[in-house]
Amino acid sequence: MNTKLNRILDEIKRAEEKIAAWQGHLEELNIRKKQLEDAEIIKSIRSMKLDSREMLAFLENIQNGTVAVREEQSGQAAGQDGDMQEETENIGKPEKAPAGREDRGNEEKD
Repeated sequence: MNTKLNRILDEIKRAEEKIAAWQGHLEELNIRKKQLEDAEIIKSIRSMKLDSREMLAFLENIQNGTVAVREEQSGQAAGQDGDMQEETENIGKPEKAPAGREDRGNEEKD
């Protein structure tokens, strides 16, 4: 057979193997994403401290699309979401000192 054709066939085979590997990796990432989303949903619902009947009614309303969502005036919701995202991103990483507290010796005095 032609050597150029053999090289092309080999390249196609390698590309197909890489594609299969990446598809498997993508599938695993999507599964992990769903697990993290589910964990966040459960965490949010449980933080509401509802009794069983209230929780059941709330979940039914969510499924029916009749839940009213209210916005917080002080901007707490955005801050809490940012804190939660930061906490999930830092899982397994060593803790560090809060920003602005590490080196106060270099502050300018008025």
